Order: sequence, then structure tokens, then C-alpha cells
Amino acid sequence: MAQRQVSFPLSQSQFSRRQKRRPRRAKTKKPASIYLLVAAAFAITVIFYAINYLYYSHTTQVANLDDDDDVVDSQQLPPVENDQNRNKEEQRTEDDRDDPETDMNKFRSISSSHGSFFFGSDSHQVKIPKSDVVDLSASWTPLQRELLDDDSDVIDVEREKKRCASYGFGFPSDATLPLRRRRLFYGAMISGDSEEVIKATSMEQYNIFHTVSLIESNSTHNLTPKQWRFFGSEDASKELNWLYQLFGPKTKVSVDYYVTSLSKAQISGFYELLTEHLQREGHLYRWKFNGMRPDDIAIVGDIDETFSRDFLRALQICDVPNFRPGQSCRTPKVTASTLMFEASPECSWNVVKNWIGDNAEGRRWFHPDAILGECVDQIGDTELHPPTKRVYLGSHGKRMDLYGHDSEFTFYDSNILEDLKMEGQGPLWLPNDIREENWMGKPVWKKDKWNSVTGYHFHNFFSDMKEIRFKYATYAHPDSKALGKPLRQIHKDLDMAVRCAHGKHAKKAEISFESIPSTSRPIYYLNEEARHARHSLWQDIVRKDDAKYDQSIANLRRRNGKL
Repeated sequence: MAQRQVSFPLSQSQFSRRQKRRPRRAKTKKPASIYLLVAAAFAITVIFYAINYLYYSHTTQVANLDDDDDVVDSQQLPPVENDQNRNKEEQRTEDDRDDPETDMNKFRSISSSHGSFFFGSDSHQVKIPKSDVVDLSASWTPLQRELLDDDSDVIDVEREKKRCASYGFGFPSDATLPLRRRRLFYGAMISGDSEEVIKATSMEQYNIFHTVSLIESNSTHNLTPKQWRFFGSEDASKELNWLYQLFGPKTKVSVDYYVTSLSKAQISGFYELLTEHLQREGHLYRWKFNGMRPDDIAIVGDIDETFSRDFLRALQICDVPNFRPGQSCRTPKVTASTLMFEASPECSWNVVKNWIGDNAEGRRWFHPDAILGECVDQIGDTELHPPTKRVYLGSHGKRMDLYGHDSEFTFYDSNILEDLKMEGQGPLWLPNDIREENWMGKPVWKKDKWNSVTGYHFHNFFSDMKEIRFKYATYAHPDSKALGKPLRQIHKDLDMAVRCAHGKHAKKAEISFESIPSTSRPIYYLNEEARHARHSLWQDIVRKDDAKYDQSIANLRRRNGKL
């Protein structure tokens, strides 16, 4: 290896001798024209960079950001998708795959007045290592396989007409709507949800959605810190690869990340679901990145909820009045009529006919919810649907009273539309509107003798006692004493599920999975082995919880001299 020459500092005498040996240059006076040229070149350079800055900051911003506080990191926005780019991504070999990300700052990001969103790759942009590949179909029963094998590009017109009629929908004709399947874009938050419940909902949705947008946060609804589940470690990377595969190879699945900038003091006094609503805003950007159009359908739910597969197919092709173009966007929702399971497929609430909600006979849930893309914020036209006023910083969270909340538009009409000489229009919808603005659309059930359900809610399907207590102590409507209570005392839903585990069914509950009066049942639990495994696990959780707290009560009584 060649030796590198090292220069040492010169002594003062050496420096002086060298200076004497150097010939002095004659001073020449530079003409004024040179200074003018330099100044002109500098001015041109400044103008050039200013124009480029303005141009790129304009063209790369996410459209329709109405909040002046939101700042988009345009350097990190994803490129416009096309088939050529997708093919290049799909041709990546396993050797090309990056190591698990450990620096979230490398992700594309969008900053807002309440926090930052970080957008990773979707399932069509990664190569799953062979060691992480799962064969989902290996456990399918023949019946499950038959029900899931319905994604042919050829539309069976007679079959689809019958499907549409079963929900009271018409069938598209050449004069009304084109005969094609709509694209469905899904959004849900994800956290400590059990693998069981994710497998149950994703099987119902297998190969149906165009996009599945999942948002994870590193804090709960009340800002209790928690660890990332799908980011930052080898185990997280393996779990992410598993999740990518559950929804089928035709679906783009992404887990993006939300980091709030708010403190507990800043959310004090606001409604309990504010932080959830802020987190859900990330779906809008992911949907837009993935090319959502006004004629696509947005579906918002929790990860433990899903429309039935048959109803999802109906939403894709039927003439649904709320999905016709040219909506006012005041009441555009389509809402599920949902069968609720508590902790086990063998524990469900009675499905009350002609009823949505809770009454003395039983209970029907009313999520998830669907809406036409032209009514979705970031996708629809703000000139046709002017923004409304919201409770957090004017443009975030739920709508203000009389500005479109709970179907009341009095102030929206008088203070916003009237000035624009408009009437009858509604604002564009944020994801939290799609979920939480109840009764601003149409709940749908089957037109049969049971009013069979169009959705399922797998509530409290956790894997152990700790997960259940953490949820009730830190998420929506938190109970600070949940960590020290028996399961049956934490919530009435858990009380029903505990009774069911003991074979003691409440009056408002079904006695088994088979007793449900409906032509709709979740595909995952049509597998008897899966039903038995989950119910046995729930019974084991209840036995351990009973033993723990029965012993605690016995010890307390003994100390008090009552035993």
C-alpha cells in the first residue's frame, strides 16, 4: 500500500523563508463589468432555485389538504403507481430484500398538527423470504375452499342478479352503470389484536380488497405508551410478512405508523375517541397513494369487524343507490347489520329481527361502514363539497354540532354553503366520519325471514387475561380498575362471555354457533376444529381467572374471620 504523505505545521521561521521566496503578484484593478456579471449570475441562481422549490413543493403535495397546519414531507411521498413500477418491484429477488427497518425516519412521512404518519412498503413491494411464506389454504375445508374460490374475472350475471336481489339491490344495466366490479379500499387500526381474530376477518375478505390500510400507533387511546408490534425487530418483520399474506395475493396490504405529538394535557377535555380519530386520518393518504378514485368504495372498520364475504361481493357489483355517481354526500353510508360474537364463536348475542342496536331481546352491531370515493376527503371535490368545521383545531376530529354531526347541518348551511350560493351539499368525509357518524346512511340486512346479517364482530377474542385487561384499562372508555377486577366484573360483554364459557347462556345470547338464526355465518368458523380450539382456549382463560380471583376472595374472607 502506498504511503500517504503527511504535512506537518511549519515553524514560524520556515513560514517566513517560504514567504520570501514567493514572487509577489502585481495588484490589478478588476473592471466593474466583472462585478456586475457575478451579481447577475448570483441573482439568476437564486431565482432558478426559488422557482424549482415552488414548483416541486406544489406538485408533490397531497391534494386537498385543507388544514394550514399540515405540512407534507414531499421529498418522501411515494411515486405514482403504474404497472411497470409494480412489475419491477415484483421481480425483486430474495437477495434484494432489505433487512428489517429499524429507522422510521427512512420511511415516507407526512407531518400534521397532531402527529406524524410514516408509510412503509405494501405487500406488492416486498419479497417474502421462503422461511416466512405460509400456505393458508392448507387448513381450508372443502366448503371454505368453495366459498373463497369466487374471484373469477368472468362475471356470472344470473348468480350476481340473485345476490343483489337478496339484499334489495338492483342490478346494473347498460343504461345505468357499467357491468364491472368496483374496487374496495379498506382501513382499520391494528394493535394488540390476536392472530385468531385477524385470521377470521381476513379470510372473509380474502382476495377481495384492492387495498388494506392498517395503521399502528405507539400509544393507546389515552396516550399510554406501548411497543410497536410490526416495526423495529426481526420478530416484528416476521409478523408483518405473515400479515401481508393473510388477505390474499391480489390485495395490497400495508401497515403504516402514527406517532402523536400530543400530550395528555392537550387532549384533556376532548371526547375519548379523539386520538383514534386522528390516527385514522392516515388511511386517506394510503388510499390516495394507491390510486383511489371517486368511483371506488372506502370501507372503514376495526380489525375485529368485517362485512360478510357475500355482502362484499354485492357491494362490488350491485346497483347500490348510495354508490351512484353525483352524491350530495350528506347521508352516503352503507352500514352493516352485524352479528356480535363475544370471545368465542360459540358465544354470540341474539340477532334481533328488524333492529339495529341493543334491546331486551338481543343485540346487533352496526359496523363496518362503506362510502363512495367521491365523498371521501382527499379523493372527492372540495368545490362541490366544501369543508366543514371540526372540534380539534377546526379541521380534525369529529364534526362540530350543527356542522354535519348527527345529520344536523343548520350551521353548515347558513355559515358555509349560503356564502358560496350552494345548497343541499355535504362535506367530504374523514375516516372517523365514515365509522362514527351513525344513521347517516342505510343499514342493510338480507331480505329473508331472519333478516340475516351482513357483517360480523369478533369482540374480545384475545389470547390471555393480560391483553383483555390492558384493552379495558387503556383504550376507549378506559376503566382504571380493570387491571384488578375479575373478567366478569369488567364489562357486561365479558360477563356474557364468562357465563357462556360455563355453559350458562344469558337470555339475550344464542346457545351455540349452530343455533344462530341466519343464512350468514363467518367462513373461518365453518371449520369445526377452529371453533372448538377457540372455545377451549376461552374456557381455559376463564378457568384461570376464576381460580385466581376465587382464591383472592377466600383469602380476604379468611383474614376477616369469615371462614
